Amino acid sequence: MFLLCLIFKENANHTLLTVLKRGYQMSTNDREELINSEHFPVIMIRDFLLNNILGQETDDILYWSGKQLARQFPLIHVKDLQESFRYCGFGTLSLHKEERHRDIYYLTGSIIETRLLKHDASFHLEAGFLAEQIELTKGKPCEVQVKHPEQAITDTVQLIVNYE
Repeated sequence: MFLLCLIFKENANHTLLTVLKRGYQMSTNDREELINSEHFPVIMIRDFLLNNILGQETDDILYWSGKQLARQFPLIHVKDLQESFRYCGFGTLSLHKEERHRDIYYLTGSIIETRLLKHDASFHLEAGFLAEQIELTKGKPCEVQVKHPEQAITDTVQLIVNYE
């Protein structure tokens, strides 16, 4: 990864644009916005490299990896969820609605807006992380479902916590 970044820096930005133009179906404006984003290094790994390596199993593997990360970095209180998401670089997490058997969280922020430029970006790592942190802090088994936004309406990803 380090060598790849050095090559891109050495050959300037136009080389990177050429590589992305050949490999991915994105509009020119979206591609340029993605490349010029401060979040590009993370997005390159999360939404391009991991997707290439994991293939069709990307969402499942990322979900279980998120759960494993939460076990390695457990929270003490559920109130720390928002801060942990910000600190991990996942975006801004906010509780939108609490219901009897489910909660709805919104995941927003500049990194989310930029990642959504790639229409098949996976947010299952965040979902798994949230599910496990809730299980650890609330003691309630749950599963988190990811709802992608309709591009024209919002840049918010919904994480729906379904309690068993």
